[in-house]
Amino acid sequence: MAERSQTGTIEDAVKNPRLQALVRYWHSKRDGRSIPSRQRIDPIEIPRILPIVLMADVTTTGARMRLLGTDTTATYGQETRGKWVHEFKFGEFTTVWLEAFAQVTRSGISACAHGRYCSGTQHYAIETVLMPLSNDSLSVTHVFGGLAISHLPLSNSIERELLKPSIHLAGEVMFPKALQRQQ
Repeated sequence: MAERSQTGTIEDAVKNPRLQALVRYWHSKRDGRSIPSRQRIDPIEIPRILPIVLMADVTTTGARMRLLGTDTTATYGQETRGKWVHEFKFGEFTTVWLEAFAQVTRSGISACAHGRYCSGTQHYAIETVLMPLSNDSLSVTHVFGGLAISHLPLSNSIERELLKPSIHLAGEVMFPKALQRQQ
């Protein structure tokens, strides 16, 4: 079971410097809106963090990966474009990953999750930040964020304890008030 916490802002929870840069970029694209639109995101503007960026299309049946950066795809070990989010396998982190995606798509609240997963004999530290995008200001149409995966030689139980799965939610609901009443 993942530890859950509510934070003041998503910035408070994100640890990875590239993911922190991604959160700052997302905020810069809000342009007075509660949630930026997909059209405001321009990969040319974020070349240094593009290798860990993700973009997923939100449909009535779930979220489908449109883009996952080259660094993350290489570490994950397989092509991910077009894959449904629920098809990703991250061991014990899978549940946390799916909960974080569900939180963002249903409520428009940004989420950050930390944890670990094992693939064969390899151990990985994993952190994701997921932020909503809305083309119509009424619903989440895309999830924008990043997924940082790094090899981790787990040499002792303290490191294992530090990487227990956790989800951190941003403190503010991003949907307009009218939409919040409808849910």
